[in-house]
Amino acid sequence: MKTFGLALVLLLVLPFGAGARAPQSKRAAVAKPDAVVRELYRVHRKGYGHVFVREGRKLQERFFDENLARLIWKDLTETPPDIVGRLDFDPLYNAQDIRITRFRVGAAAIEGDKATVPVTFQNFDRKESLKFLMTRTAAGWKISDIDYGGGFSLLKILTEPLT
Repeated sequence: MKTFGLALVLLLVLPFGAGARAPQSKRAAVAKPDAVVRELYRVHRKGYGHVFVREGRKLQERFFDENLARLIWKDLTETPPDIVGRLDFDPLYNAQDIRITRFRVGAAAIEGDKATVPVTFQNFDRKESLKFLMTRTAAGWKISDIDYGGGFSLLKILTEPLT
């Protein structure tokens, strides 16, 4: 009787336990675009994180699409040591020096497999508005460019020749 009771308990508990875990992992893989941007800023920690350094390769691949991650890595690894690379500023704040207030990640505007996430903040006395251009990939939403306005973007900066 004890064997029957144990078998019954296992039959009832195991399917629910396995089913309860599967949706959580699926939800994590399809995070909303604005959640991805918020997490990037959290990990970046106002420049003290390791996103835009050689040690940050896994983070680059986690947050940026294949093309942008490759360009960031290329700039970090192929720029000669005696030359300042293209990333001579903090790409998430569009500045070299930062004192951030009024930081806000806005709601994503989604159109199919593309999304735009607005980010606004005050850096010292200057108001900044960035647009994170996102693409839905098999691995979830990834950043494909950061638009700084005025015709400047991270993708454009990383593809221009060094001067």
